[in-house]
Amino acid sequence: MRTTRATPPLFALVLGAAVAACVGADFDPPSLLKTVRILGSRADKPYAKPGEPVTVEVLAYDARKEKPEPMQIFWIPFVCENPPGDLYYACFAAFGGAAPPSAVANGKPLPSLPPALANALKPGIDLSPLLPKGPTYTFTMPADVVSSHPKVPGASAPYGMVVLFNMVCAGHVEIVERDANNPQSAPVGCFDHDGKQLGADESGIGFTRVYAYDQRTNQNPVIARVLFDGKPVDLAQGIPFAHCTSANVGDCPHPKLDVDVPDASDEVNEGDLDPQSGQPRKEEIWASWFVTDGAGAISKNETELLYEPRLGRITSDNEAEYRPPSAVGEGLLFVVVHDNRGGAAWTQLPVHVQ
Repeated sequence: MRTTRATPPLFALVLGAAVAACVGADFDPPSLLKTVRILGSRADKPYAKPGEPVTVEVLAYDARKEKPEPMQIFWIPFVCENPPGDLYYACFAAFGGAAPPSAVANGKPLPSLPPALANALKPGIDLSPLLPKGPTYTFTMPADVVSSHPKVPGASAPYGMVVLFNMVCAGHVEIVERDANNPQSAPVGCFDHDGKQLGADESGIGFTRVYAYDQRTNQNPVIARVLFDGKPVDLAQGIPFAHCTSANVGDCPHPKLDVDVPDASDEVNEGDLDPQSGQPRKEEIWASWFVTDGAGAISKNETELLYEPRLGRITSDNEAEYRPPSAVGEGLLFVVVHDNRGGAAWTQLPVHVQ
């Protein structure tokens, strides 16, 4: 990813144990879904203006074969405005314990949690009834978010930012004791009905940074079509494909997957100046592919570069490659498109392995 301090990206990052879930104990590729996973995040306004309402959406999926409890998406209902150093983990000071050296941003305290939630921040208490649920959460960008952000050397324009935290959990949420020696240790965990903390297969913690500018804007990219071996796919009907009958997977067809993102989605990135011409370059845009276990695998280019800031649309042979499974079955294929200014789009389609 190419970006500058002047154009910091919005993204959701799975923390701690959830990072392990992306790889898995048996070193499955990141594109193979077997567990509870956060696949993407987006704001309806990737660059918001102070005072604007913003809705953040999370794409999550539960790919477990056995589901003692269903996965839910929880939101920590406070907006962490301009944490020290723009560090997401500086927001954890609001939960108490293992606080960073400075628990204030530009001279004012970090946002406090809602009283009912703050009073329940003790191990062993189920926080789930106090947390908003579902794939979306709406907040208002603070009116002073840009004016109160400390000046950043090298930034091409003043900006502000907020951090929002979410969690996928196949159980309920409780506060946990944080590691005083690790400021990035998460303050919440996922627990089953017996009070046992669940691991990476059943839970994941994510955060989303949303940036604000007085003038700059950014739109989410658009997915026009998904292509399978060069042909458009009906997203409702999905992809029918024969299972691999050869003992050698390499002997079976490996069709290509591609996603059509129109040129209009490749917007000018005002903060990324070409070192030679001094003119703003365009965004970098890429796609990440995911497939559920049993529906095949992505055998090549799990992350596909679509647009490069200097070269524009990438037309070389860089499509993702699909490998069919050896058994008949049903599954899902996901594609998540990102730009390097925080925009994102996604879609999913069924895979019918015959």
